[in-house]
Amino acid sequence: MSTAIKVAKNTAFLFCGRLITKVISLFILLYVARYLGPVDFGKFSFAFSFIYFFSIISEAGVHDILVREAAKEPHNAGKLIGNATILKVILSIVALLLAFIVINLIGYPETTKNALYVASLGLLITSINSFDVIYEITLRMEYSVLFSVASRIFFLLFVLIATLTNSTLIVFIFASVAADLLQNLLAFLFSEKFVKTEFNLESNIIMKMLRDALPVSIASVFIMIYFRIDVVMLSFLKSDIDVGFYSSAYRLTEAFTFLPSILIVSIFPLMSKYKKNSPELFNYIFIHSFKYLFASGLLIGVIITFLAKDIILLIYGIEYYESIKILQILIWATSIMFVNTLLSSTYISSGNQKIIAKVSAFAALFNVGLNLILIPLFASVGAALATVATEFIVMIFGIYWITKNILHRYLFNEIFFPLIAAFLLVIYLLFFGTYINLLLLYSLSIFIFLGILHVTGWLNSEDKQLFRKVILYKR
Repeated sequence: MSTAIKVAKNTAFLFCGRLITKVISLFILLYVARYLGPVDFGKFSFAFSFIYFFSIISEAGVHDILVREAAKEPHNAGKLIGNATILKVILSIVALLLAFIVINLIGYPETTKNALYVASLGLLITSINSFDVIYEITLRMEYSVLFSVASRIFFLLFVLIATLTNSTLIVFIFASVAADLLQNLLAFLFSEKFVKTEFNLESNIIMKMLRDALPVSIASVFIMIYFRIDVVMLSFLKSDIDVGFYSSAYRLTEAFTFLPSILIVSIFPLMSKYKKNSPELFNYIFIHSFKYLFASGLLIGVIITFLAKDIILLIYGIEYYESIKILQILIWATSIMFVNTLLSSTYISSGNQKIIAKVSAFAALFNVGLNLILIPLFASVGAALATVATEFIVMIFGIYWITKNILHRYLFNEIFFPLIAAFLLVIYLLFFGTYINLLLLYSLSIFIFLGILHVTGWLNSEDKQLFRKVILYKR
């Protein structure tokens, strides 16, 4: 089986699995948001955003380095995963203790503190998430997908029972933590089928892992800031209801981030493997991945911008009307994130993780500064605008740096023609949006977008040949 077909097969499993989990998560979100209401839902979102700050300690950038090294040296995968798990157990305990200390120092009400205590238990779960690497490097993500679906079903059932029994906010937070624990336990239990994990402490492996992971860890701190600081700053500068409006839209846009991630999970081990031994293959993977992610992000951005009102009212109800304009803005941050996910993986797989640390530091400072200006003026809308601006700057720099230092070629055609297709699609939706049934309108939008890309030659013979191979393989 060719590499392209393996990647396509793995990506197909991931797509189907993530689609199922996102649909289940949508129902979970619907029940939780409507049951708790904007105020308690704001507290629910704040609890996990707060704890996310401490997850950088428990993760320490180890995951990406572990995937990279295990892909390059599959014969040492068991030893690498074992040592990574030992390291993560120590780091998770440190993170949990620090979280408890900070929770006690802040002046939040007792109910909010209790919510934070329960959410912080999730930090311990990160200590056993290294086993998922096994399914990534062997391109057997169907197992990981099944574990994820099982955990989401468990979460949904827990939430349904909680709503029927008039449970409090704490129960819903515990349900989320318990679901994550189930997923990681399943990954651990089935891992022995592929790789025998060796829990023999080797200081040289741990020290090298820490040394290589340090730039990624630093980058994660700053990425965490500009991804999560908006919710925390809204909580401090505005109110829980503003957090609720923002988080309800943000969680919907998060539902689309699985699309680039499923491709990245499949190609990251290969890019790590090919960078040194076959740079032409590395460039081929990057360019084609960039094409598909950039175009997909634009298509989703345009469609969701026009559908935002229908989506918010259908899922959350009139109570969340203020979230409509927030969704229309935030979806463009997600669209840009399609490309930024690839750029970040390219930095790491090519051994340039120091660049991502510098870019993330600038982005975090820029985002915090912009939030300080925009949140007092525009509340949730200001936070959304700050997020889009930050993602856009990160993308522009990343494209410039990678084309100059790795690809040694421009991406003009890959960028220009999808922009033209998106512009024409906007005109079509503005003219026919009120005359055509929604389902038909947006179904035609996809065909129009792809048709323009085909006519302009953006979809070339190489792309068509690749698609044919995938379709024929599936048959």
